[in-house]
Amino acid sequence: MFIMRNISIMKTFIRRRHIYIDHYDLSSTGISLNEYHQRRHSLINLIRNYIKTEQKQSSYNFTICLPSSTRLFMGPDVAYFPFKQQSDFYYLTGCMQPDALLLLNGNDETFSTNLFLSSCPMNSINDYERWYGPTITDKDKICQIFGIDSVHSIDKLNSFKIPSSSILFYNSQITDDTSTNKKNLIPFLKNFSSSIVCNQLNHFLHSLRSIKSLTEQNLIRHACQLVSKAFIKTIKNCKKNIQNEYLIHARFQYECTKLENTSMAFYPVVAANGRSNILHYQNNNQPINSDDLIMLDGGCLYKQYASDVTRFWPINGRFSSSQQQLYEILLTVQKDLIKYLNSGDKFITRGKLNILTDQYMIKYLREEFILSRTIDDDHAKRIINYLCPTSVSHHLGLDVHDCESISFSEKLESGNVITIEPGLYIPLDCTDVPSIYRGFATRLEDDVLLTDQGCEVLTSMCPKEINDLYRLLDERDNSDID
Repeated sequence: MFIMRNISIMKTFIRRRHIYIDHYDLSSTGISLNEYHQRRHSLINLIRNYIKTEQKQSSYNFTICLPSSTRLFMGPDVAYFPFKQQSDFYYLTGCMQPDALLLLNGNDETFSTNLFLSSCPMNSINDYERWYGPTITDKDKICQIFGIDSVHSIDKLNSFKIPSSSILFYNSQITDDTSTNKKNLIPFLKNFSSSIVCNQLNHFLHSLRSIKSLTEQNLIRHACQLVSKAFIKTIKNCKKNIQNEYLIHARFQYECTKLENTSMAFYPVVAANGRSNILHYQNNNQPINSDDLIMLDGGCLYKQYASDVTRFWPINGRFSSSQQQLYEILLTVQKDLIKYLNSGDKFITRGKLNILTDQYMIKYLREEFILSRTIDDDHAKRIINYLCPTSVSHHLGLDVHDCESISFSEKLESGNVITIEPGLYIPLDCTDVPSIYRGFATRLEDDVLLTDQGCEVLTSMCPKEINDLYRLLDERDNSDID
């Protein structure tokens, strides 16, 4: 009996060492295996060029280290859902497995792709599958799915053989990560203490990720179409007597997630009664009055690619004269920015878009006598910085605020997807504008693809012209609930 029991314990221990992935079909990403290969090759070429030009080395070894996200829990046995994979890791692999790590080892001629996976967290794969569903444990099969060279247990990371004097590339943020990878990562990174280290891998990856392939453009375009439909249905079902912001939130979430296996790209903002003056308002649970304005900022995630739209409408069906005046200014500014993207300027940056936004805002607010014409330009600029404190644009893709390492001064390229979202936020205590306009706050946001010819507004089917909004609002009583 003693011997049998120890054999059983030994078998349990051995079973715990099995690595796995949850059953996965790479075709569900919408990206071909060949494109993932191309992405890894493009990164390798950037790294090689950097080593040759910046490090002045013609013969070298390098290691690229990129961990996945970990699965986070809101309480015992209750995970946050859906799982959001680390975007750089996903971009290179298409793998949605948590607590994994990608290691690319190479030199000036060749490189290899190694995927490290966590062991099964339960006593056996059979136990795990009973609770969580099918898995794949065959290493050759995993290599075939992701088009990689080898698969290893992440517990073996620190003993994995790295070429001598290898230059390490990683993201500095990973050392602050609380994931289960950290216990393996920190000792592994110390192996490079005497080597050249570049801890800004994201700069290389974001330069690649910011220029979307045709496949990525189509995925984002579809995400924008889906969220546009969700906005239309939400506005049409936003009744005049709706009582609370959370009802709009619930309707929008329903409309987003019922379509083609989409999920929310981020927690939406549903702000009534001037609460949109709180720039990151997310309570979405306050009462709605019959004459309130509603701002909805939301997006859906389609095959991991995000959309991001903001619209604004009067709950009673019509803007007041002052509300319409400010809304039309905002709409005109946005149209001017999109027109500028189509102007043929060969060096457009997000920084320049911010400057133009301020100029347009000052011009139109002065023309409407909302901003005094007697104040000088410097004073007007200070007021606009106060009333328009947010940037007018960010990149969009696998993250809602995509490719954050790309600076505002970097030239926008064909294939970039960005938002155009001028905002105007006038606090109740602002004395720089007449009292009738105080408390007004909103933004208009669309998603735009930069092309060789100019730009394509991917969210163009989402209504924003006043007459189009009124038409939707007039249809509310006759609209279907489904």
